[in-house]
Amino acid sequence: MKIYIMTDIEGTAGVVDFESQSYGTGKYYEKAKELLTEEVNAAARGATEAGADEILVVDGHGAGGIVFENLHPGIKLLHGRPVPSHWGMDLQKWDAMFLLAHHAMNGVDDGNLNHSYSSLSIVKMLLNGKPIGEIGMNIYLAGCYGIPCVLITGDEAACREGKSYVPGVEKAVVKWGMNRTCAISLSPAKARELIQESACRAVKRVKDIKPVTIKGKCEFVIEYLSSAEAFGHGRRTGIERIDSRTVRISGKNFLELFSKWMG
Repeated sequence: MKIYIMTDIEGTAGVVDFESQSYGTGKYYEKAKELLTEEVNAAARGATEAGADEILVVDGHGAGGIVFENLHPGIKLLHGRPVPSHWGMDLQKWDAMFLLAHHAMNGVDDGNLNHSYSSLSIVKMLLNGKPIGEIGMNIYLAGCYGIPCVLITGDEAACREGKSYVPGVEKAVVKWGMNRTCAISLSPAKARELIQESACRAVKRVKDIKPVTIKGKCEFVIEYLSSAEAFGHGRRTGIERIDSRTVRISGKNFLELFSKWMG
């Protein structure tokens, strides 16, 4: 059983602030990385207990979120930038995906550290006219490769968002957002216990959860905070600038669209 784990850092228990914890220059950034790494290790223990024999962890946090020397011995880590355009999902056949320490899309009222790819520059994203964030994009991308998303961990809003795409997904809610930069978190020990148990159940249920796909032509619209961002991205091949702060990407299918978006 081969498990692909995509991580972020903002959905980690105890991580509630951008500037001090999730930005690379933050005062408590290294501590946040330690908290995330131990949640990753808990997921690996649970997956291994249920029969996983290969685990690839993809460090999905822009500035890097993993303390390499503290990793569970059964994990291989894909890290550094630039990453492969499809986040390594196409490197081999994966049986299932975990979305670990994820956050809700930008603007979700109770979404702690909510944002969509960039906490500083993106206002909203629409796929075929519907709001979408990183969770939905990752689930659809995995679906292109026949990979079901079987586990999501993070705050309650992120897990709710994941369940809207995959009704049967296993969830590990490790905190509850009061607002964008305030939350109630489980203790680190309790969060890790919950993640380990949820990961074990998720691997046992792999055959019960199907990949999620989106059929046919796709249109992706990104509204930036700054006209400079839209100007810069609008100059790339396959990306159309439709007003001063908004760009549009079209594709004959989701995979083509994603390739244009991530370059």
